[in-house]
Amino acid sequence: MKNEPLFKFVAIAGIASVFMAFASAAHADGGKAITRAGTYTTSRGGSGTMSTVTTRSNGVVSKQGSWTNASGGTGTWQSQANWNKASQTATVNGSATTPKGATTTWLGTEARTAPGTITERGTLTKANGTQATYSATDTKVAPGTWDKTEVITNANGTTTQRTVDTTVNGSSGTRTVTTTLPNGQTETRNASFTQTVAQIPAPAPFPGP
Repeated sequence: MKNEPLFKFVAIAGIASVFMAFASAAHADGGKAITRAGTYTTSRGGSGTMSTVTTRSNGVVSKQGSWTNASGGTGTWQSQANWNKASQTATVNGSATTPKGATTTWLGTEARTAPGTITERGTLTKANGTQATYSATDTKVAPGTWDKTEVITNANGTTTQRTVDTTVNGSSGTRTVTTTLPNGQTETRNASFTQTVAQIPAPAPFPGP
């Protein structure tokens, strides 16, 4: 099994969860917890399992995820987005750690620029201290279907381009990530997963005087 570059997992941790924040972010009537678990394969011969837990309540979207490759190595990532209803924007931060212990962090902002469309931009800081910038647009093209395009610009000016196509139908879904590297090579990562959704009860009101 060949190791997959960390950025393939980093990008997936961002915009997908932010859509849920924009959908019903500032509700005070509780929220949702979404759990996904599945498998992935890559065009480089990689494979493994992955899982995520997303919680959304009162405008805050938190995600925690992990992936385990065919060699048994496990990587982890987490992110948090904070939604501002008045400005229709969110701030997001997160980190991802490879099975070998290298950590990448990111910090960015998102905005709903049109119904069903969210744009994102920010900065990635890699384990070696170098930085890259990223920009992306995620569009809800149909109920349960999202298409994302992203460009990462490295410190040396080269770019990595990516598309992420996600479809969820009831309790199952698929995701295809296509990455074009600076040298023009194209790689793909295909995943399938099951999904469960649970309601989070609203906090109990404070007792009166």
